[in-house]
Amino acid sequence: MPTYKQIARQANIVHRPVNIAAGQRIVNNIYHIQNVNAYDSRLKQWMKKFHGVATRYLGNYLDWHRMIDRLGQSITPTLCFQLSPWKNTTVQQLTTT
Repeated sequence: MPTYKQIARQANIVHRPVNIAAGQRIVNNIYHIQNVNAYDSRLKQWMKKFHGVATRYLGNYLDWHRMIDRLGQSITPTLCFQLSPWKNTTVQQLTTT
């Protein structure tokens, strides 16, 4: 089974390990274990309402949650659309029922 370090290298992402066993809880005054725990808690609470999601759509849900988490009370439908990765996609609009 690959380690987080190997997975991070393959995915070309930065991995900053925190050694909890040695009492280390923060790296470079930026990467703090409590930030990870807090985000994980908010994400799990938010995802409960969906009763699970298909793995193939998980990235979309994570993007959606990051946007909501980042914008907070200032979120609007217009802003959601402006930040959407699909804003340049052609869609068909329903004009009659």
